[in-house]
Amino acid sequence: MVNLLKVFTRGFIGGPNFDNCVHQRLVLEDKLLTLDLPNSNVAAAPSTIDISFPYNSKNWYEQHKEDFYYHEYVHMLTKNWMYLPPLNYLPSSEYGMLSCQLRIKQTNKINVLNTEQLKRFLVNEYDNFHWGPESRNVTITEEIKIRRSKSSVTWTDDEINEEIEEYIKLHGYPPLPPAKDVIFNNQPWVFYQEKRNNCLTRQDFYCLPLSECAFLEVEFNHRVDRSNKHKKWSKHALASQQRIMESIKLSEIPAERDNLITDNAEKHG
Repeated sequence: MVNLLKVFTRGFIGGPNFDNCVHQRLVLEDKLLTLDLPNSNVAAAPSTIDISFPYNSKNWYEQHKEDFYYHEYVHMLTKNWMYLPPLNYLPSSEYGMLSCQLRIKQTNKINVLNTEQLKRFLVNEYDNFHWGPESRNVTITEEIKIRRSKSSVTWTDDEINEEIEEYIKLHGYPPLPPAKDVIFNNQPWVFYQEKRNNCLTRQDFYCLPLSECAFLEVEFNHRVDRSNKHKKWSKHALASQQRIMESIKLSEIPAERDNLITDNAEKHG
């Protein structure tokens, strides 16, 4: 009865449950990456999780990389947590979902260890993609210019550009806020966020330099299915995101743990 009352008081069920948590250990060349991730509450087919990531190897990266929009990366692992109403009758009644994905990225365009370069690089990659040939932003710009050129009213360049800017904010891919420095466990990360002004769904990215050409990226996707219910679970999702980030540690592999990969294979098997 107490648990049921608690569920109705907070207005949702689901989300990350840190009482049902796995301590992940991943080998990044000579480093050990550890973090605590609650188990997913979304049914999914079992999948094999790699536990060793030679992030400096160009051959390894080319063999395993994936592409999604402007993101090119090697996938490490993903966890998903649904947020649901206390009484869930219909499949369409989900409030939303929080996802956490870890991945490795490589680039030869900058020195990743220079966080000022990394901050500019992350924003530039987004801009270059969404203002590239046949992109949504370019299509919006061309459509508005053509429409205004056919109008019986004379529009100034400033008025046209203002309309383009407002339309991109609502229907395209508006400029990102500047990336910024954040610290977790005395390690410098770079944070940036993708979000539209008229949409509660957003993506938060945390990037940790690993070498001059590689970095770890942690993406949190806050998918909002029912905007009128987002307030009920948004604070829980943000607190869970913060707790996961605070659990991430990168350290030297202990010399006495030569069987680390074997231990991890047994753990994830």
